[in-house]
Amino acid sequence: MKALGLLVTLALAAVASPAGAVAVGGATPPPVVHEDYLIVSHDEASGREHVLFAARLAPAAPRVLVGLPTPSAPTIEPLPKLDLAALVHALVEPYERRTRGRAPAPPVAWVMDRSTLSSFVVGPSASEQPFDAAWTKSYADRNFSFAVLDVVTPPGGWLEIMTPAAHVSFDAPRLIVARREPPRAEPPQDDAQEGAALPLEVESVKAEPKVVAPKSEVIARVLRARSGPLLDCYERFLERRPGEATKVTIEASIRPKGDTASLRSPSGKGDDATSELATCVTQILRARQFPRTDEGWKFSAELAFKPPRTPARRTHVVLVGPSRYVWREPPASARLLHDFEAKPEDVARAMTPELRRALALPEGKRLWVSHWLDRDVRRALAEDALFDREDLPADGAPGTLSARAEKPEVRPTTEAARETPRARSRSKRARTTVAAAAAAALALTVALALWLARDEHPSA
Repeated sequence: MKALGLLVTLALAAVASPAGAVAVGGATPPPVVHEDYLIVSHDEASGREHVLFAARLAPAAPRVLVGLPTPSAPTIEPLPKLDLAALVHALVEPYERRTRGRAPAPPVAWVMDRSTLSSFVVGPSASEQPFDAAWTKSYADRNFSFAVLDVVTPPGGWLEIMTPAAHVSFDAPRLIVARREPPRAEPPQDDAQEGAALPLEVESVKAEPKVVAPKSEVIARVLRARSGPLLDCYERFLERRPGEATKVTIEASIRPKGDTASLRSPSGKGDDATSELATCVTQILRARQFPRTDEGWKFSAELAFKPPRTPARRTHVVLVGPSRYVWREPPASARLLHDFEAKPEDVARAMTPELRRALALPEGKRLWVSHWLDRDVRRALAEDALFDREDLPADGAPGTLSARAEKPEVRPTTEAARETPRARSRSKRARTTVAAAAAAALALTVALALWLARDEHPSA
């Protein structure tokens, strides 16, 4: 499983607990964070940093301590009724609808009433620290404190838990996010021997005619080959439907040379997330080369995707405020999903007046939202994220409210999507043939008319 890990360093920041900083009493194996949300605001006038934090951990444990390093002594306020995933969706949904012509699918609601949250602060000079010693020392040596969230979950057979949200505030003059985290603990020996299961299985392969088509295992091997791009499709699905297994059915016709004549997926008629997954999968598989045969053949199969034993790590970092913060050298694992000016009324709908005051968001000023998704799973040696503060872009610049709207995405029709390059080529040749025939008929008509006119007016 993945480690958790955006840390606050040296200054202000987005924070999250590192995996080694999740201490569990009486639980085996220890839980790790699969997904966490950090909504960060910086009060530039006072140099005070505000962070909203919540995480999803598995497996569930009776008690979990989550440590958040802060560059100064923090204050901590539990916010048990606040769903951060829903809050982020409420912020970006109007922008997506305005610029792309469609709203993103809402996230699965976080069930937070299973657990209770209390908190305490551990200073850098405390004689006892509840987390990994080497990791703790690396921050204590720089006079960092630790905001500790104490999450208690009653028995109930839960597979995972969502921590209630917490508001952590501390003094920090500059935005820097430390991504380094403690080394992960070695997995139990049984798990290490068994190894990680591939999150992709090819099932229910049926091919015809049997005397021509390759064996099912041969087809399955082609479908499994170079699975990286297919798993990327599934990762994007998991961003919208965390932890959900799904299947994509494909139906294909293969030419004797092994290239694909057609490949479609009935799964493309499902909800938006499933439809996008099916489209992504079919685009990749159309380019696959299958075994050569004497005649053409057909097959159908199911691609079963399931969350990996080590689930994809997803850390959402959402910066909100009257300035724009730019991550100058993000790693390949981090992606900027949204970067835009938010309408005041949209912010008001997403956040209550009390929450906006807690985050020190100014009234009557322009506000900018930057939403990063970090999927790095090896953060023990990760570089810190350095953010540069910029004034908001001028009106009309990309992302501003007065910017020119993007053209709404128009998906091709089913028939157009199925049209292969060879079919398009045949269609073009047919149109060329029809045009040539029409030109020849016109020329013949003109010639006949001239000949008839000459007979009607013989020369003297």
